[in-house]
Amino acid sequence: MKTKIVSLLLAFGLFINVGSAASANLGYASDYFYRGIQKSEESIQASLEFEKSIAGLNASASVFTNQSVDSSADTYIVSGGASKSFADGLLGAYAGLNHIEDVVGLASSEVEITVSINSVLSPTLSAYRDLDDSLYTFELGLSHGIDLGFADLGLGALAGNTETSSTDSRTYYVAGAELSKSLNDSASISVSSDYVDAEDIDREFVFSSALTLKF
Repeated sequence: MKTKIVSLLLAFGLFINVGSAASANLGYASDYFYRGIQKSEESIQASLEFEKSIAGLNASASVFTNQSVDSSADTYIVSGGASKSFADGLLGAYAGLNHIEDVVGLASSEVEITVSINSVLSPTLSAYRDLDDSLYTFELGLSHGIDLGFADLGLGALAGNTETSSTDSRTYYVAGAELSKSLNDSASISVSSDYVDAEDIDREFVFSSALTLKF
């Protein structure tokens, strides 16, 4: 708990000093999966994100929390990093640090490297290295957006593999769709459905809704 509080304070200090563009998200999820592992069933989710251009880099920081409705553990994720575009925006690279902590006391920190291509299906490849146990996670993602006129439809798919120990790993797949609609220049609502295929899960479909504010 002490580690979580310190991490949140450090993140908000970074937000105050660096943050310019900001957004907040508040929503509901029928289940919460993290890298193929079900952390909780019904939950309330909230996040804050800040971005600012610094010395040619796009610096960002965020705080995410999943608050379980049942007796499952709550989760906090604090992230910070920077990204840069190359080749006239065709390629993008991001490097950052993530701190993941559950209220029950399980916590880990990791380095993230993500490379993206601004082309058809917007492919991204991410690599994560746990700083405590030297475990790796790799994810390949694809996404596509469609303007329906009355709303925006986002389609996405992700395949990942995460090491759970030095000898074992877990492979997982996620495919989903999100329908979002702007209420005004600073607010939007969304509903989404995701299909999760992984080991040791109780449910395979996740439904969620959210309100997003920009300021």
